[in-house]
Order: sequence, then C-alpha cells, then structure tokens
Amino acid sequence: MLPPSSAFRDDLLWLLPLGFALIGLYRFGRLLPDAAILAIWLSTTLLIALGHFLRLRIRRRAWLQAYVSPASVLQHWLRGGALALLVRVFLAAALALALVIGALRLHGPEELLLLLTSLPLIAALRWGAGRQLKGHISPYYLPESAWRVTLALTFLILCSALLAQSWWRAGPDFTAVTLDQAAWHMALEEDASSAVLEQALAVAAAMEGVRWWLAQHGLPRLQWPLLELLGWFLVLLANALFVWAWLHCCVGMMLMRKLWDSPCRA
Repeated sequence: MLPPSSAFRDDLLWLLPLGFALIGLYRFGRLLPDAAILAIWLSTTLLIALGHFLRLRIRRRAWLQAYVSPASVLQHWLRGGALALLVRVFLAAALALALVIGALRLHGPEELLLLLTSLPLIAALRWGAGRQLKGHISPYYLPESAWRVTLALTFLILCSALLAQSWWRAGPDFTAVTLDQAAWHMALEEDASSAVLEQALAVAAAMEGVRWWLAQHGLPRLQWPLLELLGWFLVLLANALFVWAWLHCCVGMMLMRKLWDSPCRA
C-alpha cells in the first residue's frame, strides 16, 4: 500500500516528468541534434546543481543555528552563496554528462524499468525516513537526515540490481582479442545524429569494452583472478557513478518545489 501522505504524493508527482524525460531520452536521444543534446545536458546540470546547493544550505543552516549567534555577520557569510553554487555547478556538469551518456546506453528495457521503479521508491523512502526521524532529529537538520537515509538505501538497491543484471547479462566474448581490439570493437558500434554525442558514446563504449576485457582475463602464472576482479570493480564503479547522478537529478527535481517554501521545509 502506498503511504497515505500528501508529501509522498507531491514528491511522486514532481518525479513523474523526470520519468517521462528518461523514457524520451532513451528512445529518441540518439536522433537529436547537437543543440538539443547540449540543452539536455545543461538542464540536467542545473537540476543536479540545484539539489546539491539546496541541501548544502540545509546543512549550513543547521550548523549556524547550533554554533553561531543569530546577530553575527557569519550568518550571512557562511550560509552558502554564489561561490558554493558555482562549485556545485561544476560538479553537477560531470554528473550530468555521466547521466545522459548512461541513459542513452542502458542495456535494454529492464534497466529502464529499474530506474523508473526507483521513482516511487525514492518518494516512499523520503516520506518514511522523515516520519521516523521526526521525533529524534532537530527540525533544522531533519530534511538532510531524511535525504541521507533515502539516498543511501536507494543507492544500494539500484547498484546491487544493476550489478546483478551485468553479471547475468550475456556480454561480448573478448577472451581471444587484445585490449585495444575490444575497446575499438565496442566504440565502432555506437552511432548518433549528433557528432559530439557520437564521440561521447564511443568513448563510453570503449571504456565498457576495457571493463569487459579485464573481467574475462587473468594474469599469467597467477592463481587468482586479479584482472577479473579489477574488471568487475570497474563495472561496479561505472554503475555507482550513473546511479549517483540519477539520484541527485531526482533530488533536484523534488527540491524545485521547495524554493518557495519556508526555510525549515526542504
């Protein structure tokens, strides 16, 4: 049963457009021109940066309430301003690139469905964490505490599910080829209407080819699969980066409606 809460319903309604955007990008992203891809990347960057910045303001507000006098000038200087936002924009740009490329290179509808399923999961966990922590955490830090619990649980679930799919999914057989041949084979299979996007997809595919090659090879005269472990660690790392970017995009989307709320509600 879904949580009978207007907060859950509102969060889910704000996440629905993100789900439709993900479906559209997955289905038609490779057909878009350079300008459209740039617009999607910039929009995603701003959305992720917004979530990062608003959560930073929540943490700063809680710290200032606990340690700094309300009359101090430090209340203004330490609350988080243009410099903090600029740093978050640069970090968000890298996450947005990983998210856009990853969404275009999803391995079938199963992974797409997994990401779509995470939307109600995020809303439900956010609602449940806020409710459970309400009697234990300061009102100023409660929103951030709820976010941390929500993101940690969702991150573990999604990463585990994607890694399991990678483990069971049939991949290319690179046991009889060299490392550079594996990378080139994967890169040459990518195509897109946008020249910039095609190059980005080719680089991502080449890196995937390297991961698959490592996962299928061992070091000569060693009895333990060092390269295989390295390959699967890189698979986990790539999935983790993509999931982290996706979750922070969801955070930015959910926090957009909080821009006009009272300071303690975020």
